[in-house]
Amino acid sequence: MIKIHAVRSGILNISSCAIKPGVCGITGPNGSGKTTFLKLLAGIFPPGTGTIHIDGKNPADCVIGWVGEYPDRNILFTRVFDELASHLRFSKKNCTDIEKIVCVCARNLGISHLLDRAVHGLSGGELVLIACGAAMIAQPDLLILDETDSHLDDEFCSHLDNIIQKSGIRYVLFSSHRPEHLAHTDKIITLENGEMQDHTSSQNTGNQGGHCHLNDPGFWKTVIAETSGRDTL
Repeated sequence: MIKIHAVRSGILNISSCAIKPGVCGITGPNGSGKTTFLKLLAGIFPPGTGTIHIDGKNPADCVIGWVGEYPDRNILFTRVFDELASHLRFSKKNCTDIEKIVCVCARNLGISHLLDRAVHGLSGGELVLIACGAAMIAQPDLLILDETDSHLDDEFCSHLDNIIQKSGIRYVLFSSHRPEHLAHTDKIITLENGEMQDHTSSQNTGNQGGHCHLNDPGFWKTVIAETSGRDTL
């Protein structure tokens, strides 16, 4: 369980929050504190007051995977293989194990054909997959994606969701403005002016008062479920 208690930092003021294992979506207007919230969970900086624990540990003591809105800005190496292998090399794994792990990771991501390619010149979607691979290969306790879907189409987002769901990572948190993407989460946290407005199951949102809204993740969850059901007939 991720437990947040009496946390204040910048605009954020969160009295209490508990996040179970699974995929949690973070949404809210620009400037509402989404990135600050995720950086606190990542241990990038500590809260001004209050506590954050991930399965009883401080974020700084956990393995955290981070992918931002512009993943190319955080890529360290010029070759795809070297970028995927970076965490393993920093962890001083032997070369044979690194080769095997990177090849399996690339195959799972569908980018085996890119391993010997230079990072420069790759498409935005390919860069996202590489950044996700570099974050996931570390087998993090928590994977964070900060508006990584901002420049991706729906088909690619669905592909990325499937990869993450199959990864077995205990906690995945991502911020997004896209309700159809948030519909795939187990929980949704809504921030506004630094405060938590809602912390609920995405299954329980939508159709409030008999109305469906295109900006409501619950509506999209219903659409996805109904479409999937027809596809199986």
